[in-house]
Amino acid sequence: MDKESINQCLALSQEVMIRHFRGDSEFAIELMHKNCIWIGSCASEFYQGKKDIAVVLRKIEGTLPPVELYAFEYMCVSHDVHDCTITGRHLGQTRLDAGEIYRDMQRVTFVWKKIKDKFFIMHIHVSNPMNNVQEDENFPHRVGKYTKEYLNMLVSKVVEKNGFITVKDQQSRFHIIPINDILYFEAFNMNCIIHLKNEDVLGRITLLDVEKMISERNEKMFKRVHKSYLVNKYYAQSLKRYELTVSGGIKLPVSQARYNEIREWLHQ
Repeated sequence: MDKESINQCLALSQEVMIRHFRGDSEFAIELMHKNCIWIGSCASEFYQGKKDIAVVLRKIEGTLPPVELYAFEYMCVSHDVHDCTITGRHLGQTRLDAGEIYRDMQRVTFVWKKIKDKFFIMHIHVSNPMNNVQEDENFPHRVGKYTKEYLNMLVSKVVEKNGFITVKDQQSRFHIIPINDILYFEAFNMNCIIHLKNEDVLGRITLLDVEKMISERNEKMFKRVHKSYLVNKYYAQSLKRYELTVSGGIKLPVSQARYNEIREWLHQ
């Protein structure tokens, strides 16, 4: 195959895996040669022929949780005039709305054949079993759901430990806010904007007063990075002179006088 055809096989291999975990098995089925062989992640998954593979893929289509794939490392390891072998690996993790938590690396091999300017899959091999797959599972649902339940329990304990703050807004409404949900506080005149994961609250409280309130509950969790910003350590993503990036790609200024202190705080 020429370089353009190899690049197309690389892209198609990646797209097959992405669509598989999005519940679209027809994309892969359409590309399979009638004599395709699929070796799956479980010991029992060895199927020959497009028809048999299609039955299996359609059966499990609705049973997989939503999984996002990333960090693809795919390469062509051999090719000739009509054939191309693609192998590589990627990471996959369940989405936040999946109801279970799982993350693992998969290693895959695709063998492609070009017939009259069309590409057909001759062989697919998912070489590693997803760790902890039970005998009757096609995805580690049990361990994923158990992990989700365990994480929820840990989160509830953290919320209980760090507690809540109560703030009155500009319409004199009271907001009871879990401290864990606060990304950062921002001074606004003599008030304070509380930036949460899903919304903002303009509170009738100064940044100095909210800083005192927060420090009484967890003095290491928040730090004044600038005269106008008080940041939750656990939402900080990166630091450079003199700028701190928090969740959502939001960039906040860091005062020169506080820079070294902030850097040490983030590494604690």
